[in-house]
Amino acid sequence: MNERTSFLTHFFKKISVLNYAALGFTAAEMKECNDETLQLVVAKKDVRKVLSVIELSPYLRRVRLFEKPYLSTLQLTLSNEQHLNLHLINRFVRKGVCYMNETEVLQNAVTNSLGVKVAEPSYNFEYVWLIHCLNQRGVPDYQSAYFSKYDRETRSKIFAHIRGRYFLELNTLDELFPFHRKFYKKVTEKILRRKENKWYKQIFRKSIYVAYGIANIMRNNKLKVQFRPPGYAKSLGTEEPIRLL
Repeated sequence: MNERTSFLTHFFKKISVLNYAALGFTAAEMKECNDETLQLVVAKKDVRKVLSVIELSPYLRRVRLFEKPYLSTLQLTLSNEQHLNLHLINRFVRKGVCYMNETEVLQNAVTNSLGVKVAEPSYNFEYVWLIHCLNQRGVPDYQSAYFSKYDRETRSKIFAHIRGRYFLELNTLDELFPFHRKFYKKVTEKILRRKENKWYKQIFRKSIYVAYGIANIMRNNKLKVQFRPPGYAKSLGTEEPIRLL
């Protein structure tokens, strides 16, 4: 087992009791998880617990933490000098606009064969497609291929979810993989009409980004990694180290 696989196995085992869901996670085996960035939506009350797991991981050499109002980004350097980015999302906000409901995603999360909590297929598809659409890009080929392998029943459920939420004129899901400006305009209009995106709420969210930006400039963003012998880590809620099974 290589260092990256060991770290991910350890990490997901330690956070299994927390309220989170991996987004865009396509690996069938942990060793296939080669994404440069892992994205997790995490209940706000559990973000600090995830950071505690990172801080006490035996597989890391350096960790840098950058915090924004609704997102914590960790730049991880493994002990073999490999790099991995981890995004901890506690609310789906982009440029002051709420584009998805994190509570719905967390409530509908499912656990896959690797023991990783992942977003339910409809929400997973929605997030991956939506974030690329809002950035005016197409869905990457490897993710398009992953969603194309879903069975007919699952694809039908995703199709109904997207049609019902965004009122798009679609014949198949595959139409969403390339970027289309007509879809982009309809989606942004639909999102901006939601009550949580009234203009004064957008301004408030944008304003607090300034304070976080200043804080990140002034503070030391390094997390101290407390090294433990391989196989040991601090148990959540206790000071006593435990042996991982």
